[in-house]
Amino acid sequence: MLNKAPLKETVYSLRHGQVAAQVCLTDSARPLFVMLHGWQDNSGSFNVLAETLSQHADLVMPDWPGHGLSDHKGEGYFYPFFDYVDDLNQLIEQLPLEGRPLYIIGHSLGALVGSCWCATWPEKVQGLVMIEALGPMSERDSNVVERLRRASEGRDRLKPMRKLNSLDEAVKLRMGINKVSDEAIRPLVERGTVCDGEQWFWRHDARLRSESNFRMSPRHAEQIVRSIQCPVLALLGDDGYPELRSHQANDRKAWFAQLEVALIQGKHHCHMQSPDQTLEAILHFAQRTGR
Repeated sequence: MLNKAPLKETVYSLRHGQVAAQVCLTDSARPLFVMLHGWQDNSGSFNVLAETLSQHADLVMPDWPGHGLSDHKGEGYFYPFFDYVDDLNQLIEQLPLEGRPLYIIGHSLGALVGSCWCATWPEKVQGLVMIEALGPMSERDSNVVERLRRASEGRDRLKPMRKLNSLDEAVKLRMGINKVSDEAIRPLVERGTVCDGEQWFWRHDARLRSESNFRMSPRHAEQIVRSIQCPVLALLGDDGYPELRSHQANDRKAWFAQLEVALIQGKHHCHMQSPDQTLEAILHFAQRTGR
């Protein structure tokens, strides 16, 4: 049975609307873990870790804009990658940071955004944990025009969200996609669905599925990674995205000033498949790097 952490619901006001978050905040000088979920997930993806982590640190687990219980952007707006970095900075500016070390813990999209924020504000962060990521995504310069056209044309072809007959159907669907147990995935699904009285729908904004109209070049990504000054722990699924464990990934790893890599049993959502192993790695990292 999944234990429940002492989490409370709160909201933070950003320029474009409110961001919902699960938090465990005390009056102590404990480390603060800001935990950033992946694309089309929500903060419920970390509930499997929260019970244990909250015994060692304060937690802020936001839903990205357009995800979970957070506001969707206004009509006609989309979700470009760099907006997430600004959203994160607006959020962090509202957190009680004085006298305590700050750690950014991100999965997938959350790790990509977190790496950019740590590079931009290196004086504010004690450590970065990336789950299934090695810094921001990049692609060849020659793809820029094709990407612009494909992304622009794709915005007119977005399909409405899939209808579901029950919460259990949604849980089974995500269990099959992410290869995660019922008890680990259910908090994410419960937070990420809504019922109109008859059918269930995903809460996240359909515009999230619009392809990005810009992606960094390898030189841009390298500059960002080389600007990260804090210690970095990369947790990679041993059956996760293969490009993160490829020969080419070794070149990217060399960009980091202080990088430790550990394999976690599981696929892309390895932190949900192997929470005990993930918790041990995160807590040991925080203990070694804490001040």
